[in-house]
Amino acid sequence: MTTLLSREQMRELDRIAIEDVGIPSLVLMEVAGRAVADAVHRLHADDPGLVLAVAGRGNNGGDAVVAARHLAERGVPVEVVVLGDPDKLSDDLRYELEIAAALGLDATFLEGDVVESRLRALAEHASIAIDGIFGTGLDRPVEGMYAAAIAALGLDDLTVVAVDIPSGIDANTGQVLGVAIEADLTVTFQHPKLGHVLYPGRAYAGEVRAVDIGLPSSRLADVEPWAEIVEDDEIDLAAPLRAPDTHKGTYGHLLVVAGVPDRPGAALLTGRAALRVGTGLVSIGSDARTIERIAGQLDELMGISLSGVADLHAALEKRTALVIGPSLPPTEATKKLVRDVVEATRKPVLIDAGALVALGQDVEWLSNREGPTVLTPHPGEMGTLLGLDTPAIQSDRVLAATTLARKTAAHVVLKGASSLVASPDGQVGVIVAGNAGMATGGTGDVLSGIIGGLLAQGVDPQVAARGGAQLHARAGDAAAKAVGEPALLASDLIRAVGEVLAARQREDV
Repeated sequence: MTTLLSREQMRELDRIAIEDVGIPSLVLMEVAGRAVADAVHRLHADDPGLVLAVAGRGNNGGDAVVAARHLAERGVPVEVVVLGDPDKLSDDLRYELEIAAALGLDATFLEGDVVESRLRALAEHASIAIDGIFGTGLDRPVEGMYAAAIAALGLDDLTVVAVDIPSGIDANTGQVLGVAIEADLTVTFQHPKLGHVLYPGRAYAGEVRAVDIGLPSSRLADVEPWAEIVEDDEIDLAAPLRAPDTHKGTYGHLLVVAGVPDRPGAALLTGRAALRVGTGLVSIGSDARTIERIAGQLDELMGISLSGVADLHAALEKRTALVIGPSLPPTEATKKLVRDVVEATRKPVLIDAGALVALGQDVEWLSNREGPTVLTPHPGEMGTLLGLDTPAIQSDRVLAATTLARKTAAHVVLKGASSLVASPDGQVGVIVAGNAGMATGGTGDVLSGIIGGLLAQGVDPQVAARGGAQLHARAGDAAAKAVGEPALLASDLIRAVGEVLAARQREDV
């Protein structure tokens, strides 16, 4: 498990280590700076030349100065630049600058209008830059000379190593606060931050390397971490090896209510994905015309013609879980259908696509359901559910997902790059697998089928949502490897689900 921390949690963990435990802040800075120096030294072996360490006025700058000192002691040519008023430095940074000066490594102070031109001139003669301008505490737009400094370091042939997080990236959301450093490598301390794995911060961070700087792991629980990277072992929890003395009835019967005559493919993709994840039986419920259109393609699936709420209630009686929404029209009739059926059943329900849009902001009633609920919106659908536009959702995806999970008592899968799985208890899993080839029609239907199929088999809803989302992403990676990202189709994911499961289960045998 890889724990992810917020800006506030990291600040509190630092405080605990320094004030409660008694580890001097300078000791932590020494270890952190040396770790950055080690990383830069390895890069320098392949790309020798000047290393330019750029420090802000705070402790992130102190880490960069420690790194520069260690590199200089190893014979690496180093220049240290400190941005800002030399009378307004943090105490620890001032102390580290005095140590560096005692060893012959003096800093150049820059401020005002000359920052960009002077720093760019230095950067043009450097092979590697250390970004120690801002750390994870930044929560305001970058302006003035700091924005100019970031621009000066944006040279194509300059390798940039960020200290803790690229300057200008919000550690909680991954958003760019005006402008940001584009790093090749980020050396972060103790635990990755949310901003390292959420886009666009994930792209700006480059390779992220978390190093232990001595913060007490025994006190991690004191900051109440609630976010983590979803790992492949969650696939194993969701889809364990089968016992030999079982039959199709052991593995549930999923009802997929989806499809309209001109878009019947969503129903087929959802149903086939559910079968591929091991569901014993899967029935597609739709209007008579849609069922007639897909009849020749049902193969292992079953088709049920539904003409109203009564038919749906009757069909659900014999099934173990429900997926409702793929390609359904977002109409008042759909809204009424969803609410009538979902309120009445205790069985696990996954709501997606047109059903979500039809509900709009009328979702708080879901919190009173006796059965488990999973919601799988993309950012546009999430905006409809929360009454926000898509840019607002994307500006803080974690807040959006956790807000909806709390409001509905549902497990929420917010789809997109670095998909999020938020649970009613406040836990958030981040999916870092997957690729841009999955940005094609139907992949969301496959996700609904995977998670819905797991729910039908009796898998715990949090396990189904997290393990299913991770399986979906890994299948996307396997499919992209086989056909390439541009050529990837949603149906390729369904085939790849079997490959991923087979590979995982070979490891378990």
